[in-house]
Amino acid sequence: MLFSVLIYASEDFIDALTPEEHAAVLKKHGSFHEHTKTNRTFAAAAKLMSTGTAMTVRKDSDDFVVTDGPFAETKEQFMGFYLIDCANLEDAIEAVKLLPLDHGRVEIRPVEFFEGADFKNAERLVIDAS
Repeated sequence: MLFSVLIYASEDFIDALTPEEHAAVLKKHGSFHEHTKTNRTFAAAAKLMSTGTAMTVRKDSDDFVVTDGPFAETKEQFMGFYLIDCANLEDAIEAVKLLPLDHGRVEIRPVEFFEGADFKNAERLVIDAS
């Protein structure tokens, strides 16, 4: 089953990390990457740019309104996501425990449709970032 792993954290907190603290956070992400790739559950990952680069589009009557910034003002921002293909929710939860969860939170949500790869027929989406 395909699961989204949605990462929320405070941009202010992340921006205030020292280089060493930031490296420690990235090390935990590296552990998650290695675990999910070794177990062949990794599907995709994306890190979102800061909310200062976001634009929100909504429809107001017949007009479209485009505003700067994210959809909602919150203390935590949506930072990025992973897609993992696990046998069940319990396996997804165990994998997520490898992520840096000291600050912020992670939401796990099943994905019903994924364009680009047919996970039901074991076709894997492979991205070579090298």
